[in-house]
Amino acid sequence: MAGYRPPLTRRSTARPAGDADPEVGVKPPPWQRFTTTDVDEVLAFFRASFADVSIMHSAVGAEGVQLRGMGTMLVDVALNGLHYSAGVEVSGIAREFVRVIQVRAGRLVVTDGRDTYRVTPGHVVLLPTDVTLKLECDALESFTVGLPTTLIEQVARGREGPGAGVRFESLRPMSRGLERHWLGTLAYVRQVVLADDDLAGNPLIVRQVRHMLATAALAVFPSNSSVPRQRDPGTVSPAVVRRAMDYVQAHTDRYVSLAELAEAAGVSARGLQYAFRRYHDTTPARYARRVRLDRAHRDLLDGDPAAGDTVAAIAARWGFVDAKRFATDYRAAYGQPPSHTLRS
Repeated sequence: MAGYRPPLTRRSTARPAGDADPEVGVKPPPWQRFTTTDVDEVLAFFRASFADVSIMHSAVGAEGVQLRGMGTMLVDVALNGLHYSAGVEVSGIAREFVRVIQVRAGRLVVTDGRDTYRVTPGHVVLLPTDVTLKLECDALESFTVGLPTTLIEQVARGREGPGAGVRFESLRPMSRGLERHWLGTLAYVRQVVLADDDLAGNPLIVRQVRHMLATAALAVFPSNSSVPRQRDPGTVSPAVVRRAMDYVQAHTDRYVSLAELAEAAGVSARGLQYAFRRYHDTTPARYARRVRLDRAHRDLLDGDPAAGDTVAAIAARWGFVDAKRFATDYRAAYGQPPSHTLRS
């Protein structure tokens, strides 16, 4: 349930790292996998995720006490699946990561001191880092995304500029539609990005994905950042946009967040957005995408199909995961399909 930290010792029985994820159906990039029936190691797993924790087994399932897990990291974003055969109660304060848990089977009840959330299969719940939580689960199968608080704060600054820290106001999604948005985002990450070694190994794409997950969490769960505070951006000169454009051009090999770009340009995130709209009728994100599209165009011109160059590989190199959307954008920009450019 945590940011992934396998606490298991040599007594554990590790599953082969090359096992396919049953949901995706293909061999994903390296997932660490583990299985244990040792109660002490089960308790260590939960203690790795909570401060001031107290744990009590409430029931033992037909399998006995068995914990199975798989986990991986996208830079500092943790993804892990968990199956725990027994019942357990955990009380404590979550550490380091804001966690979004998708329940896939079994029972999970979360209490935050004000409300009790009964999470049934197919639904999600958020565990913040600033409150004492009580979790009760029985035969739980789940998938969790652990988002570091530093990333959440960074994305929030890009939405509304400097201000108070992010505080989540409810553990439930704001609506069923937004909950489906989270589930769809997670399915995309697992079934498209993590199912493809080339995509999952591309730093530009991975950093886009981590930002996308944090953005989705802020959109789905109510917080003091849910409604961006509108501020007057003040006077912003064209020089600000030029600095931002130069920064994008110099960092096309990695994802640059709006907050980072605004800091490099010496202006607030909202001020930078305002300046791009005023002077170039676009947004920083669209400009960065167009720069990467131009880099892909250059590689297509220089590419050689006989040497194994493909449109999909070149698109992915520059952060374009969806080959169909890339082809559409490319045709709109250059007047022909990318495949024609590569073959020319």
